[in-house]
Amino acid sequence: MNSASNAPLNHIDSVSNPLVKELRELRTPKGRKEQRRFIAEGERTLVEAARVGWRASILLVGPDGAGTKLTAERVIHVSNDVLSKVTGRGNPQPLLGVFAEPAAETQGVQQIDPSAATRWLMLEGPRDPGNLGSCIRSADAVAAGGVILVGDTCDPYSVECVRATMGSIFAVPIFRLSDADARELLARWPGESVATAGDAPSDYAAVVYRAPAMIVVGTEAEGLSPALRAACRVGVSIPMLGRAESLNLGVAAAITLYAAERAQR
Repeated sequence: MNSASNAPLNHIDSVSNPLVKELRELRTPKGRKEQRRFIAEGERTLVEAARVGWRASILLVGPDGAGTKLTAERVIHVSNDVLSKVTGRGNPQPLLGVFAEPAAETQGVQQIDPSAATRWLMLEGPRDPGNLGSCIRSADAVAAGGVILVGDTCDPYSVECVRATMGSIFAVPIFRLSDADARELLARWPGESVATAGDAPSDYAAVVYRAPAMIVVGTEAEGLSPALRAACRVGVSIPMLGRAESLNLGVAAAITLYAAERAQR
């Protein structure tokens, strides 16, 4: 986000304004698909977006955000009622940015460069946006090269997922692969490919995680598919020492990513 000097200032107070209705649709998968845009809320998240070079097309500024130094192509001062209408929240953040989704052609298997990082995360079929957002945040924390989504997944640019990433959605490249492309990628992956599974023979802390390490995690309910698990060179498990039978996707991914980070020091 650059200087605000050339950004037109507008005011919208009515929730029936056509732009408000248009932006409200970004809460739905259909709206995001049609508009190829998504929304991000809160100063912390928007500052992170600006820091890594993302520029909002629209910045909505509520009464409590009037002193912000954030800018966008278009800055619009709005009422709290408008913010609530757009976000669907009774107590919305005072700042909301609208961003263009990355083009689909930037998210395919050909755009994945294993040499770009020593750690990567592949997720098969995540359905919960909060868990996915947590995984993206963990990938950011260990400087992963990207998060690779395989098969039918929830939308990483949904309001809930973006909120859960706490700004990391702007820092971590997201890739979307078919099952076949994911298996092909793992077959030629130059480093260790590590599948997490409750019945895997190796302890997660005892693996070498040769760089670039690809951590591959499935959902808590279903785990990894047999085909994707078989495509990995190593299988690891995280010991369950109490009564819990498993960890959720976000926790399992974070533990394994940090095991890789420690092993690669």
